[in-house]
Amino acid sequence: MASLSAYFLLVVLFITSGVVIATEENNQIIIKNNCEAKMGMPCVWEVFNSIFKTGSVTSKCCGELVVLGKVCHSALVQRTLESPHFQNMDKDTIIQKTIDTWNNCLVITHSPSFAYSLLVVLFITSGVVIATEENNQIIIKNNCEAKMGMPCVWEVFNSIFKTGSVTSKCCGELVVLGKVCHSALVQRTLESPHFQNLDRDTIIQKSIDTWNNCLVITHSPSPSA
Repeated sequence: MASLSAYFLLVVLFITSGVVIATEENNQIIIKNNCEAKMGMPCVWEVFNSIFKTGSVTSKCCGELVVLGKVCHSALVQRTLESPHFQNMDKDTIIQKTIDTWNNCLVITHSPSFAYSLLVVLFITSGVVIATEENNQIIIKNNCEAKMGMPCVWEVFNSIFKTGSVTSKCCGELVVLGKVCHSALVQRTLESPHFQNLDRDTIIQKSIDTWNNCLVITHSPSPSA
């Protein structure tokens, strides 16, 4: 049985160039597409396990894998297989498990329930979303992702990307979040390729309306007893 350190090394080889002697073609693909920066470590572990050991990939990590893309996915696995550490592994089996993992994740990510959940994840976390540096810097600088509780995140998200109103309590949290954070989070979400079928102008207008409505609610006097 491989030691823990050896197993960890395989994961490192999977996600970083390290000391792996890889073909120039795979390295160029990985560099050109910035493949190593598109998945968080927890999901890298899940995908790695599903291919090189045993295990399944959660819907969240399937989302990250699909955003990573098939080109990056294949290049990273191929580069890992080029390492001398894999001389005792069945290459055909690994390639087949790579294809199976990708296909399974495609099925999961194309389900309606997953699509809606993913939008919420993209709205509240940076994850692997390809966003402008400006919006990411605003979100990080202002600690935007830590200023609202999940129930209110859902309410605001629904009011903008689906239908629904925002309660006075959540309006209070939104106003505390601030207009700068609110706008940056919505803009970053819209920058995701998952939003190609949404009307951007409509979402922006609903974002403005949600903010303005919450300002009215939070600044209205309380009813007298």
